[in-house]
Amino acid sequence: MEVLVYNCFNWIGFHYVNFLLHKGMVVKGVDKVDSDKKENFYMFVGRNSSFELIDSLNNNECNLAIVIGEHFPTDKQDFNRVVKICNEPQGDDNNNSCVMVNAPLLFGEWMDMSEEGILWKNRMISFSSQEFLVNAVYIEDFIKATYPLLDGTLTSEQIMVYSKKKTQGEAQKLENSISIRDNIPIEQNVRKVLEHYQRYKDLY
Repeated sequence: MEVLVYNCFNWIGFHYVNFLLHKGMVVKGVDKVDSDKKENFYMFVGRNSSFELIDSLNNNECNLAIVIGEHFPTDKQDFNRVVKICNEPQGDDNNNSCVMVNAPLLFGEWMDMSEEGILWKNRMISFSSQEFLVNAVYIEDFIKATYPLLDGTLTSEQIMVYSKKKTQGEAQKLENSISIRDNIPIEQNVRKVLEHYQRYKDLY
């Protein structure tokens, strides 16, 4: 299977690229390599024969696209399936081939952060804050939970993704939602992310 990842060197897109390559898929990435971080991302995956960086969507042969962010400057009819990862709820897309995933508070390697917390929607959120501890979802858990959306069996146009901790007190599962449980304690994943940050701080 060939998958196109739009904004592939956004930190979330980069995690999707790595996940899909490890699944044995062929990945075509679209992004501008216009920063040191993006150059480093390209170095990490550029030697993989299953990855190709393309500078436009012309002559695209992929049937499936993963879009990081709201903007996707192409006719989605070119794809059998489009999965858009957004930070805010979006309006109806009026296209049953497009699924918009409203992401929770995500954290993981390579995101904008400090040793005290993460930058999310232009504000710092402390690792020790109640907001983080209740709502945050580790990026690898998020990608594993959303990966089944790529097969096209889901018909809902919008999917809300939550931390299981956020929905524990609710009587029933929210409609059109994915609830993610921490298989590893969040504190352990935070330690792993911080170790990565300290090791590669100059590349962040």
